[in-house]
Amino acid sequence: MAFKLNLSALGVCAALLVAAQANAANDVTLKVSGSVVPAACTPTLSNSGEVSFGSIAAASIRTATSGNTLVQLGDKDITMNVTCDAAASVGVKFTDNRSSSVVTLSANKFLPHPVSGYTNTVESVFGFGLGKATNNANIGVYTITADSVNATVDGAAAKLFYTDDNGANWATSTAVRQRIAGARIMSVGKADSAVPVLFTEMSVPMKITAGVQTSDILGFDEINFDGNATLSLVYL
Repeated sequence: MAFKLNLSALGVCAALLVAAQANAANDVTLKVSGSVVPAACTPTLSNSGEVSFGSIAAASIRTATSGNTLVQLGDKDITMNVTCDAAASVGVKFTDNRSSSVVTLSANKFLPHPVSGYTNTVESVFGFGLGKATNNANIGVYTITADSVNATVDGAAAKLFYTDDNGANWATSTAVRQRIAGARIMSVGKADSAVPVLFTEMSVPMKITAGVQTSDILGFDEINFDGNATLSLVYL
């Protein structure tokens, strides 16, 4: 009788062990891993980002032309490049680091548009500061204009796009003036694009147009231009 009881106990233990093993094999964990790595893009400017108007004779800024109180210094060229390690939709914007020194553009204090077919620049939102003279007078103003001529995207001819509402609406132009305080974002597309495209390389020529106040305002000490703006990338 005891022998039978012992067998029953062993049978119960064996049944419990099998049940435990069956339960352990019923569950397994699924893990899903991965990562999203944004493209890394780098902006560069030709000539290390410096635009020089050279040495200007003091006598040449004594008077301005009739109807415009700014002495015109003309245009200088610089090229902006953006290179990405993978295709990305990227725009650029400019912020004036010398905004407190800007001479406000107006109907009688303007800069000519550097691209043929456009009217003079009289709107203050396009003017960047050139720093202060030794008498603390604002030296002048300059504009930054992207020119679609010779602009490229991934080796093909580029179309210039811009938005003034953070990408809600895009417009195109053969010449895009940059707005102060990063208020305008510019990007590129191809000839048949309706909106900016993803790219790995973008190259856009730009024209810097400058004008200064006359010497009766700036004084007769040596004057050093101190224009300074930050180019920032915007991932669209």
